[in-house]
Amino acid sequence: MAADIIGKEGVLYCIILFASPLVALKHVLESKSAQSIPLPFTVACFINCFCWSVTGWFLMKDFNIYFPNLLGLSCSCAQLGLKAWYDPRGKKVEGLPKFGL
Repeated sequence: MAADIIGKEGVLYCIILFASPLVALKHVLESKSAQSIPLPFTVACFINCFCWSVTGWFLMKDFNIYFPNLLGLSCSCAQLGLKAWYDPRGKKVEGLPKFGL
């Protein structure tokens, strides 16, 4: 009983942690600049959530592992998409990035 309560509380805190950078969503869309999205945290969340989602789904089959991490993965994908769509100088990026090839 106590383990269930602590587990659900952990899931809630995990979701809040992963979704916290999305608070800047309104500012990013209004200013058309993704400078307020922390790239290192977003990339770390993406990698972490991907690994734990795969582990929780395929190996552990534990809802309390894969569910919050799938939500975190979708939040980090949204943040990475915004980071890719708007460059740091505040201009909307048109098309694919050019890598000087």
